[in-house]
Amino acid sequence: MLRQIRKLFEQIGSGDDVEVSNDRDVRMISAALLAEVATVDQKLDDREQATLVRLLQEHYQLGEPEACEMVDHALSHREQATSLYEFTQVVNDQFDERNKYLLVRQMWEVAFSDDVIEAFEEHLIRRVAELIYLPHGLFTRARAEAREMRNGED
Repeated sequence: MLRQIRKLFEQIGSGDDVEVSNDRDVRMISAALLAEVATVDQKLDDREQATLVRLLQEHYQLGEPEACEMVDHALSHREQATSLYEFTQVVNDQFDERNKYLLVRQMWEVAFSDDVIEAFEEHLIRRVAELIYLPHGLFTRARAEAREMRNGED
């Protein structure tokens, strides 16, 4: 699996067309976008990292070790991505509207996890939502649901 993840990030870093061959690649794209939200403000809070792991576990039915490995790899290789377009192209090709919505909601969950929504985080999530053609109504609903989920934890 680690070899497949490395290949995916090498393709993204080189600007080559990304070949998505299976569900693991889709999970890695999700992990990469969630990791981008967690680190766009140049700091990674423990709560953000824990949220990343939890979301991957819940959404993709992963064990904690596999989810942690994906998060660690996504975090350590995020500089290799040349643009959001490579990621969002795969999302557009592989995700239906429901899964696009869930991805954006998960991005909001990561952003809310440290109790501070940075302008960079909001801009990134908004940009991804635009690039994956998520209707604005679903974008705002995803944010509201993520906020409610966070408030419910307190």
